[in-house]
Amino acid sequence: MPIADITTRKIAQYHLLYKKICRKCGALNPFTATKCRRCHSYNLRQKKRETKK
Repeated sequence: MPIADITTRKIAQYHLLYKKICRKCGALNPFTATKCRRCHSYNLRQKKRETKK
């Protein structure tokens, strides 16, 4: 069921897509994180985001 309201869609996209993933253990972290919450590694990457065309 697609979300029709634009502001609700933007909020949902932010919470689903703007994350960082630890390269060592694979844990999801907040976008503002500098180190992993689980293994305390500094080796983080941004979650890949693709838009529909």
